[in-house]
Amino acid sequence: MRNELPRHMPALDGIRGIAILMVLLLHVALGWLAALCTVQNTADMPPTFILPPWLAAIAGAGGYGVTLFFVVSAFTLTTRAGHDRGGFRNYALRRLARVGPGYWLAGLLYTLPIGLAPRLLAPQGVTPSDMAIAALFGSVWQGGPALAVVPGGWSVCCEMAFYLALPILVRAIEGRIWRAVALTGFSVAIAHVYAHHGSGGVARYVNPAEQAPVFLCGVTAAVIAMRIRLWSIRGAVFALLAVAIVGLPMLKIWQWYALPHIVFAVVVSGAVALSAASPPAWLASRPMRRLGQVSYSMYLVHFALLAASLHIAIRLLPALGWQTMLMHFALTVSASFALACVTYAVIEAPMIQWAARLSIRRTAVSPAE
Repeated sequence: MRNELPRHMPALDGIRGIAILMVLLLHVALGWLAALCTVQNTADMPPTFILPPWLAAIAGAGGYGVTLFFVVSAFTLTTRAGHDRGGFRNYALRRLARVGPGYWLAGLLYTLPIGLAPRLLAPQGVTPSDMAIAALFGSVWQGGPALAVVPGGWSVCCEMAFYLALPILVRAIEGRIWRAVALTGFSVAIAHVYAHHGSGGVARYVNPAEQAPVFLCGVTAAVIAMRIRLWSIRGAVFALLAVAIVGLPMLKIWQWYALPHIVFAVVVSGAVALSAASPPAWLASRPMRRLGQVSYSMYLVHFALLAASLHIAIRLLPALGWQTMLMHFALTVSASFALACVTYAVIEAPMIQWAARLSIRRTAVSPAE
């Protein structure tokens, strides 16, 4: 039995909006370390803000907004797999057109001001080969200076690896829940071994082997939602998201468990599946959907705006407490959203539409593909 889900699920755009706010909260809370990371090596920079422990914990876990992006992406692509009839080439074209142009342009614009000079994650600077590796979405496999070419670009490279793997995974799972669960469990075991025996630090965390369980959580949630009609429980989505975003960072499991991003992924997978089956009005609202629609552009542009917004926040509230940090957050979100609306209209939307038109044309010419 197959439970058909709509091709577009508006509440999932709202969840993407939450994800980008989490990422921005983390980078805002890092203060000057993040604000200057594109122009100098800020690894040893002291904390900028004095925050209460609970706020520091929540902000510190904001990086798992990327985990939330991965789960939503895996969920939507898995549910759409049955609707796609254009073959792998059309699928690959649409995926590349969706993330490639903005990513490549960001790499160019972040590189122009300082060239190959040192910066965060590249204390000795970057080389032309590092830039080539980053352009080919290979920085997560290198785990070195190529990660610095596009700030935060590791997540885009992981997405590309997952895009390539998804058709194989969907075919292997064949819509069966037990296969999806088994593959997810196997990937968790591999990630756990890799976490203990692989390279450490950032290189380990960004590697697709470490992030694969997160993507498979989204795939599994999609298979469950397509096979089982999920009940609508009022407030369940909000509760699950609150547990993941606010509750988990407060628990001791966050300190001792080797792979906390997987715990986060398991919890939010439930929220994503329930949101798809029965969209909560607040997530499917127009502001949340718009925020999610431009979230990828916000992700790429916000690093360029952190320094200016921090300068303004400190000028308005020089005490460097939580009030200054929240002012910095409000300014960064506002400026990033405004600029992202422009870049989405100029870059993302035209490329998505071009790929869609080309896919339709190719499918019409080669219907048997």
